[in-house]
Amino acid sequence: MSRWLNKAKGEEKGAALVEFAIILPLPIVMLFGILEASWAFAQQNDVRHGTREAARLAAVNYGDVQAVAQEACARMDIVYPATTPVVTITPISTEGSTGGLAQITISSTYQTITGMLDGVFGNLDIESTLDFRIEQPLSGETDCWVDGAGGSYTCP
Repeated sequence: MSRWLNKAKGEEKGAALVEFAIILPLPIVMLFGILEASWAFAQQNDVRHGTREAARLAAVNYGDVQAVAQEACARMDIVYPATTPVVTITPISTEGSTGGLAQITISSTYQTITGMLDGVFGNLDIESTLDFRIEQPLSGETDCWVDGAGGSYTCP
């Protein structure tokens, strides 16, 4: 009888390795999916932070569109070094400079961290838009808010 048991064990020797090879891709894909989703969330938060900061600076007359955009880019520490975000400031109301509404939008492209799931995460656009009240017009641009002007700036 022991001879029969030894023979049966010998035939099953590589089964665990085959089963492991079949199951292994699923946990790997899940792990990389979690990493990429977390990285996408961090980049979205960074773009939102840059948009909030730029709106605050633009509302209190930090400088012209380029100065506000450069400062917004400098305050985004995850997205900016890896990509070139575009900062766009647009007036919403034509009530005059002070007290009117304006809108700021920062858009960027998602940069994958692992590269394993580029087909799923590779073509994402990250964008954040915020409306704000103008406390003072941007310096050097007295008619920037009144005539529907504004500006767009790409971070270097």
